[in-house]
Amino acid sequence: MLLSDLSIKQPVFATMMMVALVVLGLFSYRGLSTDLFPDVELPVVSIVTTYPGVAPETVETEVTKRIEEAVNPIEGVRHITSTSSEGFSSVVAEFELGTNIHTAAQDVRSKVSALRRLFRTAWKSRSFSAWISRKSRSFRFQ
Repeated sequence: MLLSDLSIKQPVFATMMMVALVVLGLFSYRGLSTDLFPDVELPVVSIVTTYPGVAPETVETEVTKRIEEAVNPIEGVRHITSTSSEGFSSVVAEFELGTNIHTAAQDVRSKVSALRRLFRTAWKSRSFSAWISRKSRSFRFQ
């Protein structure tokens, strides 16, 4: 009854109190920090290889499949996507969200480095290069 008695006896005071509460609420709402785009580093590592002058089928069987087979057993791999074209191969390894991308990239780098030695001995007459990249860094093997 206190609020209704106050509103009847002093309507201007009650209105000003409501306006003050609304204004205070608007200022508080504007100051409320909402992070719609949190700083999340997506755990994705891409491996791009060039093998000039080779047919897409050969690139797929001799480069892309071998890289996929080497990267697949790494812990935390969620999904692997690959593309092969003439003289070019791209393999993208997506890891689970909680995976440390730095250790995952290091594991991928060591696997590709081992494959690179195999590629060098098998293809002496051709040049082969690979790039491993994540969001902030890129590494190149030749």
